Amino acid sequence: MKRTITYSEMRSRRRCPYQGHLAYDELLTPRVKSPGLREGTIADQGMDALYLGVRDRGAYDEQTMLGAMYDAMAYDRKRIESSGPMMDEEWEEIDERYKLLRYLATQYVTYAREHDPFEEIITMQYVGSAPVVAPSGHVSTKYDYRFKLDGLVVIDGQLWLLENKWLKTIDDQTIRMLPLDEQCGMYMWGVRESLRRREASPVLQDAVERYGEPVGVFYNIIRKKLPVVPVQNKNGQTSQRKDIDTTAAGYRDTLAERGQDPADYAEILAILESKGDTFYHRESVLRNDRELDEIGQRIYESTRFISEDYRYKLPQKDCTWSCAYMPLCIEWSEELLTQYTHKERRHEEYEREEA
Repeated sequence: MKRTITYSEMRSRRRCPYQGHLAYDELLTPRVKSPGLREGTIADQGMDALYLGVRDRGAYDEQTMLGAMYDAMAYDRKRIESSGPMMDEEWEEIDERYKLLRYLATQYVTYAREHDPFEEIITMQYVGSAPVVAPSGHVSTKYDYRFKLDGLVVIDGQLWLLENKWLKTIDDQTIRMLPLDEQCGMYMWGVRESLRRREASPVLQDAVERYGEPVGVFYNIIRKKLPVVPVQNKNGQTSQRKDIDTTAAGYRDTLAERGQDPADYAEILAILESKGDTFYHRESVLRNDRELDEIGQRIYESTRFISEDYRYKLPQKDCTWSCAYMPLCIEWSEELLTQYTHKERRHEEYEREEA
């Protein structure tokens, strides 16, 4: 029986074979006293509902997005409650994070309605797989690669993979690294291979017949923070602090609400205009066959690495704060194992589809 691998597993095992062994062979996951809110999952559920509504009804419906997020939140609350008792302060923090997500969704619908370039929404949350291929062209008898796209969209008559990213900050370094984004590169390879082997779903095959194979990835980046409302000074004037974390449009809206003349705030408005929108960013990254061939070889080499069953430890300077398996790395004991539980499967990133 062939084994399924995902990008998450390959990344984990390459970063530290011991961590990968514990997570994907032993299926250990840490018990946590206060499970965090799965903000990304909740946001993605809302985004899926929004764009399926656009596809099916041609409308950007805020309530559709919020309703889907509410359902995802209810699902997540059950997961959190099942982990054990929670303090009131912890629930309050979770509720505040959820409230922020709802505010962000409301703001995003307005932004998307004005700025989306999509001619057609083909589908959202497309799950596919393709066999791993050796450089010789032979298909692996051991491994299939599985992937999940945020969506498939049409822009300027071409088919694109859609990748929604919810980030704390949107900076130049993040944008510069998008052409090297390995995860979405592997998604592109998986799509191409499933099409070549006629294993893609009818939805994808139909889209390719009409628009051709996907040409790249369209990144839709949303910052997980609301623009700051400028303070109104004691003299009634609006603060003109140059480091304010907001947008020119938001600043103008505040001036309009306070009945103030934008001409009196020309300097700060010019600064905000030059800074651009730091809360939303769209970026298109093209991928060609030569790149995808190299990515396919990388996937193959990762499976060779996994098949060797390496379990060595790879200590790095960030192990102390980023790795949940550090206690077991320092000392393996039955007592420490009580701090972990066993997952039911290797790839929990697809649990909602498999449940």
